[in-house]
Amino acid sequence: MTLSASLIQSQLTQGELYLFDELDSTNEYLVTHCKNLPKGSICIAKTQTAGRGRRGRNWVAPVGNLNYSLSWHYPRKVHLVLPPLSLIVGLMVIESLQQQGVKDLSIKWPNDIYHQGKKAGGILIELNTTPSHLHLVMGIGLNLAPINESSIDQPVSDLSQYQVDLNQLIIYLTAKLQKMLTDYPQTGFQPYYAMWQSYDLFFQQEVSVITESLVYSGISQGINEQGELLLQQQNQIKHFAIGEVSLRKV
Repeated sequence: MTLSASLIQSQLTQGELYLFDELDSTNEYLVTHCKNLPKGSICIAKTQTAGRGRRGRNWVAPVGNLNYSLSWHYPRKVHLVLPPLSLIVGLMVIESLQQQGVKDLSIKWPNDIYHQGKKAGGILIELNTTPSHLHLVMGIGLNLAPINESSIDQPVSDLSQYQVDLNQLIIYLTAKLQKMLTDYPQTGFQPYYAMWQSYDLFFQQEVSVITESLVYSGISQGINEQGELLLQQQNQIKHFAIGEVSLRKV
């Protein structure tokens, strides 16, 4: 489907659209320029040549996928609990896809979107700080086009079976993210806690939690109200903070 820059821009209540035919990384573009861009600006690339995921991984993005990033900032004096933001962004993505008729969606902690039990998208949040502001860039990649699984080291799914209106998906997702980010300093993660649990793909599943030095195996008990992963090992519950681990199903 053809992206309409004029349609998307006309529906933005704040920020500007930066649309590219080809770009190395939408996140990199906003991280580099966010200090000079209007709050709430979005960057979209029809083709992304050097997308990145968590922990330095590459993000494979064939033509037809959604390569999207949004820039936001808060004054440094505002108290924020940042780690759960990726969990909330995941919910915003799921709700936006459901609005387009996509079904069988779930989330793998902390920031992967799954469709029919396979990965269909990912989220990467990056920070850029100045003495006065905290700048956030939220990158979202979604497999909307058929994807070559042989180039990826895990089971993946795509959403090509659905008639996704890409322009409307971007408009709806951007509006949800901007409202959430406006309210977040007051609401925190609490309003989203139960909702996130309802989409937890690995709840009560045997999983491995991989840190830089150790691997912990146990039964996932979901998350707590701070967004930490809870892993049961015999009679002990271990807590894992967002950003320090990877989660795999055994």
